[in-house]
Amino acid sequence: MAAARKESAAAQSYYQRALRMDRDNSLAVRGLANLYRAESAEKASAFIAGLTPSQRRSIDDIERSLANERLEKQAEALESQGNWAQAAEVQRRRLALDPDSVWITYRLSRDLVSAGERAEADTLMRTMVNRKPGDADRVYAWGLYLSGNGQDDMALAQINALPRSQWSDNIRELEARLQSDNILRQANGLREAGQEEQAIALIKQQPASVRYDLTLADWRSSAATRRRRSSSTTRR
Repeated sequence: MAAARKESAAAQSYYQRALRMDRDNSLAVRGLANLYRAESAEKASAFIAGLTPSQRRSIDDIERSLANERLEKQAEALESQGNWAQAAEVQRRRLALDPDSVWITYRLSRDLVSAGERAEADTLMRTMVNRKPGDADRVYAWGLYLSGNGQDDMALAQINALPRSQWSDNIRELEARLQSDNILRQANGLREAGQEEQAIALIKQQPASVRYDLTLADWRSSAATRRRRSSSTTRR
């Protein structure tokens, strides 16, 4: 109750007394680890380092989580510096702590692509998806990965292979974005080929979308500018 009421000092004293009475009291060890973690990762790590092997085993999940957070920060720093190969190695260490993590696999794969190791990245992502082909989170990550590598059509195919009843909000948003990207590519191609009316008709056939509205507004503005310039040239 003390911990729940955020009376951390009282809770800490309670857990410490419990631990003095029973060094193998896993609830006390876990309670202290979580209290220290709330203060700082460093304080929690220092506490864990002073535990006996049996005590540490009782909070193995907390220790792994702290290690993952530390490695994640290292990877982010390396990514921000463009050190993709080094970042990938740190991500591998994170994945070793949580081998089935969808998003660590995704991050590792993105770093590998940036480091020029596309084939390995593809294999990692494909293996991750194939473990649970009908898992929406995995399909979403796979779709994001493919679209991020310029494979929008393949991303859409993977998404559409999943029954719509299993789509998450994230998948629906990704599918809508990929579909609109595809339509806008087609429309821009028509417009650049001098077929602006067909391009406008194609967009108007689609479900209402802010992106489509903004595109049409931009085209109208460009057309008005061209007419003004043409009129000005004619008057001269």
